[in-house]
Amino acid sequence: GQNGGVRGGGHLGEDTSFRWQCVEQPIGKLLFQRFLEGAPGLAAAGALWAELEAYERSEEGERGAAAAALRGRFFSPGGAQHCGFLSAAATAPPAGEALPD
Repeated sequence: GQNGGVRGGGHLGEDTSFRWQCVEQPIGKLLFQRFLEGAPGLAAAGALWAELEAYERSEEGERGAAAAALRGRFFSPGGAQHCGFLSAAATAPPAGEALPD
C-alpha cells in the first residue's frame, strides 16, 4: 500500500539498522555479543565493546588510565587482544592527548 515505506509509528521490525538491533535491543545485543565471544577472530571485538561500555560508566578521574589500558590492550600491535581491523583514525588518541612513552 501507500504507507509501506513509511518509517516510525512504533511498529516493531521496521528498523533494521545495526544500532537498533544489536545495541538498543537488549536481546539482540546479548545475542550479538555472545556471537562475537564465540567466533574465531571476533572475541577481541566483543571484549573491546564490553571495555568501552565500562569506560563510559567510569568516573572522569579514572578515564585517563582506562584509556591508556584500552590502547595498550586493543589498539597496539602485540597487545593482548589487538583489534587489527580498526582503522588508524579509530585508534588515534584525541587531539591534544599525549601518548604514553
